[in-house]
Amino acid sequence: MLKRVHWDDDNVATIYHLDDNGRTVLATERWQDCEAILDDNKRMQAGERQVGAMRLTSQIPLIVIEWWLREAWQRGQIGLKMVDREFDEIIFRKLKDPDWKWLRTEA
Repeated sequence: MLKRVHWDDDNVATIYHLDDNGRTVLATERWQDCEAILDDNKRMQAGERQVGAMRLTSQIPLIVIEWWLREAWQRGQIGLKMVDREFDEIIFRKLKDPDWKWLRTEA
């Protein structure tokens, strides 16, 4: 099986798994190195959260946002977009959940 990787401007990779002739896409996957973001969140949970004139409350890797959006689509919310108020509410609920505390910059 062949692979082709495309990096977008947000440092997220789309990996295309191709058939042996390299023409048919059999599967795709998305990948992002989130270690730096999560390390920053841990550091900020223990100290400074001020960024300029604003106070940072969370940093969410794009790949996680895509995951949550895909979950909503699978629940039937197929018209939902990343910039919808309804999706913002989903994000706020997730950030309140202790399972997602590693995305917050506040303890």
